[in-house]
Amino acid sequence: MWARTCALLVLLSAAVAPLRAADDDWSVRITPFDQVFPALELSQARRDGAVADAASAFAGDGSGLIAVRVRARHAGEKVSLSVAAPGLGAPAQVEATLREAGRDYVLRPPLAWQLHELIAVDAPRDAQIAFHLLRDGADAGTRLRKVSLRPLSEALYFVRDGSDSVDLSWIFAAYVDERDAVVDRVLAAAAASGIAAGFDGYARGSSTDVQRQVWAVWQALAAHGIRYSAADPGIARGPHVFSQRVRLLEQIWNDRSASCIDGSVLIASVLQRIGLRSFLVLVPGHAFVGFYTSATGQQAAYLETTLLGAAAAPLPALPAFAEAIGEAAARRLDIAGYMAALSSGERRYARSAARFDRAHRPNYVLIDIAEARAFGIRPFEAGTASSTATGTGGAARR
Repeated sequence: MWARTCALLVLLSAAVAPLRAADDDWSVRITPFDQVFPALELSQARRDGAVADAASAFAGDGSGLIAVRVRARHAGEKVSLSVAAPGLGAPAQVEATLREAGRDYVLRPPLAWQLHELIAVDAPRDAQIAFHLLRDGADAGTRLRKVSLRPLSEALYFVRDGSDSVDLSWIFAAYVDERDAVVDRVLAAAAASGIAAGFDGYARGSSTDVQRQVWAVWQALAAHGIRYSAADPGIARGPHVFSQRVRLLEQIWNDRSASCIDGSVLIASVLQRIGLRSFLVLVPGHAFVGFYTSATGQQAAYLETTLLGAAAAPLPALPAFAEAIGEAAARRLDIAGYMAALSSGERRYARSAARFDRAHRPNYVLIDIAEARAFGIRPFEAGTASSTATGTGGAARR
């Protein structure tokens, strides 16, 4: 769970930004490359225990992407670190006892970023972080570091530095928020369509019922007027940092436009709420969404989200799961669009199925949302922090 996520972040900090030697005995590290991505901190379940045991050289329950190295002047030295930055609700604090003289310790402050402030930021901005250290109660000085503070909508998914690289594609699962208020609106519209008998996941034990639930969600989004946006929102394409924009659910709903990753995280959010296991499928320059059609996870289906709102050719015959709805009603409820999205998604997946292994990351990735939650990747819960967030943009995976 947390251990796997933490290991990736530790690898990232070690690979691309070793703590620099200093003329004195404490120094600051900000990873990657003096850029701060609040999405990385906010997506992590917080660890228990701020101070490590005697054998550890680490203290503090932050991710370690912002860290301070302190060399102990004597055994049992007590240190207190305070970190202040724009967007933090209060300065982050770490207190520790450095048990061995002459040993280097790393302080990892937990950063409590304020969602309501971050939601309003739509572009990187220059910022300054202040690090203030006390040693045995005496003032050891303040260090100021200029950084690039990235918006919450920027997903850092890969970092490369020479022969070292870290895959962070799990970050996309943090944009899936099954508790967002937008999910309630989608489900209300889906229920009004009459397509599904209820939204209870796999409770009825029928793939027919699963398909009707997903069709109802698709139809609700199309009826709301959400359309695919082909704008290119890629932010960083290397050679060291790879990131892209992913909008929050409220922004997608209000703007009625969605890149491929926007549409995928929105649909996945709704499916997770009703108990259907979903996953994001990432391929070069593109993303789409998949879901399991049975509780056992043995069969899956895929939706090509670029077809949201697109006209589809009439079906020669209704699929079996739509027959009970009646031909006239099914056609009015965009069954042709839903079936086109299923067919296109299946073809997309089939072309790439052999590449979803570690050797082809980060270009080919399957992100199972339930597994990501088990590993400690949580949603930002932006829908509870702001109901008026607005913005534009898309994602490099279109």
